[in-house]
Amino acid sequence: MPEAFETDSRAGEEGSSERRVARVYAEALLDVAAGRGQADEIGREVQALVTDVLAADAEAERALASPVVRRAAKAKLLEHAFKDKVSDLLFNFLNVLNSKDRLGLLRHVAAAFRDLLDERAKRIRVTVRSVIPLTDEQTNHLRDAIAQATGLAPVIAARLDPGLLGGMVVQVGDQVFDSSVRTRIDNIRDQLLSRSSYEIQTGRDRFSTPA
Repeated sequence: MPEAFETDSRAGEEGSSERRVARVYAEALLDVAAGRGQADEIGREVQALVTDVLAADAEAERALASPVVRRAAKAKLLEHAFKDKVSDLLFNFLNVLNSKDRLGLLRHVAAAFRDLLDERAKRIRVTVRSVIPLTDEQTNHLRDAIAQATGLAPVIAARLDPGLLGGMVVQVGDQVFDSSVRTRIDNIRDQLLSRSSYEIQTGRDRFSTPA
C-alpha cells in the first residue's frame, strides 16, 4: 500500500465538506500519478470509473459506499471488479479508500481530480446551454473572450436546451452568465408578481385604515 496515500484526512475534518476531504485524496493520487508520468492516464481511468462503472451499476455503488458492508466484503468486490482491469496505481488507491471507509467519496474524488488536472494545466471548464447549436464563429469568439478574461485555456462543452426559448446560459467555472429568454421571462414574471403583491397589500392597508 503506497505510503503516499497513508495520510488520512480525518484530522481537522470536523466542519469540512465531503468535497474538501475528497480533494485531499485526489491531490495525493495526482501527486503519485504525476511522479510516474501517468496523470492524464489516471484522470481518464478515474473518470471512466464514475461514468462507465458506477453510473451503470447503482447497486455496486451503494454497496461500496455503505457503512453496513464490511471492508473485507468491499475488498472482494474491488478485487473482482477492478483487479487487472485498471492500473495498479488506481487499484491500490481504491483499496486505500476502502481501508479508510472512504469509497463513498469516489464521485467527489473524480471531480476533484479533474479540477486539479485543469488547475495544473491552466484550463477552465465552460458549459454552454443554448436552443440552437453555436456556430464555429460564436464558439471561437466565446473561447477568446473567456481566455482573455481569465488567462486560462477554456474547455467548452456545448449542450442544447430547448427549455431556454432563446439566448444562452454560460457557466465558467462556478460563475453562471444567463442571457436566456426563459430567464428574462421569469424575471419579468417575478417583478409582476412582486408588484401585484405590493398593490394588493397596499389596497388592504388602505381599506383597513380607519377613516
